[in-house]
Amino acid sequence: MKSIQRTWKPNPLALFLAQLFLMLPVLFAMDKLTPLLYLALGAVNLFAVAELSPRRFIHLVLPLSTLSFGLFFMNLCFPAAGVNGLDRAVSVFLRSFTLISLSSGYILAVSPYDIIRALMQNWHLDYRLGFSLFAGWNTIPLLKRDIEIAQMAQDIRSAGVRGSRKSGAGIETNSRKAGRRIPSITRLPVTILSGAILHGERISLSMAGRGLEEARERTFIRRIYWTGRDSLYCAGMGLAALLLWWALIQRGSFIFELG
Repeated sequence: MKSIQRTWKPNPLALFLAQLFLMLPVLFAMDKLTPLLYLALGAVNLFAVAELSPRRFIHLVLPLSTLSFGLFFMNLCFPAAGVNGLDRAVSVFLRSFTLISLSSGYILAVSPYDIIRALMQNWHLDYRLGFSLFAGWNTIPLLKRDIEIAQMAQDIRSAGVRGSRKSGAGIETNSRKAGRRIPSITRLPVTILSGAILHGERISLSMAGRGLEEARERTFIRRIYWTGRDSLYCAGMGLAALLLWWALIQRGSFIFELG
């Protein structure tokens, strides 16, 4: 029993509900204490329960926090009439930073494939939509590869034109004319779109060959189970978030504002 307890991790959907319970009060808050408390509770949930690496979390949150800093300076430099700009800027920063941290932390803590599996197995998502999400996610590396190949091809063509310009003035005039025929970066989306269409056709044929259009019951190599611990975990996180919210309201620290 001890080994089972050590290896237990919440169901991806249970972790999603727990993070949602923590984000709802922050979404309606415009004070400074509420985001800080729920951010601390969310950090404990992510690092202790979901076993998220703090280094990965910091590497993702730091670039995304620039949005929070932008909102901070916007409210500080352009405050509304009759509003304390600094006070509102700090409140907006804490709220946006907490929402970004809780949502991005969940994305890092759970594999997208496990989320799709859990949606199909536990919440009965239509398997056609689920496997389409699988296919779309697997297409992203192919599109990235196509972009790199197209950019390398354009760099090679541009390098050839620059080399011909150095050979002489007469060749330079011809190279300028040739340079105008070089595909610009604006044509890159057309190339990527055509490649995406080809990838989509291949994926649809592959899915049809596996009987996706006719089979009613599907089997899964990896099972994602919803256990009693997941139910207790969701109930506990929801109760903790609700009690903390009630305590902040009774203390007079919670300030409601939507927007």
